[in-house]
Order: sequence, then structure tokens, then C-alpha cells
Amino acid sequence: NLPDNIDDDELSAIIGNLIDNAFEATLKNPESDKVITLLITDAGKELVIEIGDNGCGIDPEIAGTIFNRGVTSKGDDKGHGIGLYLINRYVTNAGGVILVDNAEPKGTIFSIFIPKNGNR
Repeated sequence: NLPDNIDDDELSAIIGNLIDNAFEATLKNPESDKVITLLITDAGKELVIEIGDNGCGIDPEIAGTIFNRGVTSKGDDKGHGIGLYLINRYVTNAGGVILVDNAEPKGTIFSIFIPKNGNR
């Protein structure tokens, strides 16, 4: 069951966008073994979503702004720069947080924590 503070369309957008980004990043890294991991659990007091890749990682020049509208690493801004912005809005509106870590030896891990008892 989904927490009351997030709906199925928002959850689908979060997971879909992060998986899509992970695939794109993984394909950009020629040394990648093309593995993406996904963990979803609601075993505790939070809905936890974790998506990891061994792609190209996040450019340090934009790392602090990746959740800002219009920020993209895709080389152009045409139709890009909205996904992580929206994900951040959905998670924040649900009372949750997003953590972004570097994966070893290269890549990114997005961890999302949404409280199961939160209210909008």
C-alpha cells in the first residue's frame, strides 16, 4: 500500500525517471558492466527506493544543482532538465528526502525516503 502522502502517478514518475536516467548514464560509460540495481521496500516506517548504476556519475560542476529546474547533463537543454526537478518536488511534498551518493568504482546511487505516515 502506498502512503497517503504520495499517489501512484507520482511514484511511477519517480521510479521511471530514475531508471531512465540510470540507463542513459550506464550507456555513456564504456567500462560499465551495464548493471542497474533497484530496491523498493516499505518494511519500516518509510517507503525506501534506491536506484544505483555504474554509469558516468554526476558531473561535479552540476552536482549541487541537479534538482533545479532546467539543469541537465544531457548536452542540451531541449526537453531536458525537468525530471529530477519534478522528482524532488514529489518527494519533498510527501515529506521525504533524496540522498545522492557516488557508486564505486563509478556511477550514482539515488536513495529516496518517504514517511509512510506523512500528510500532504
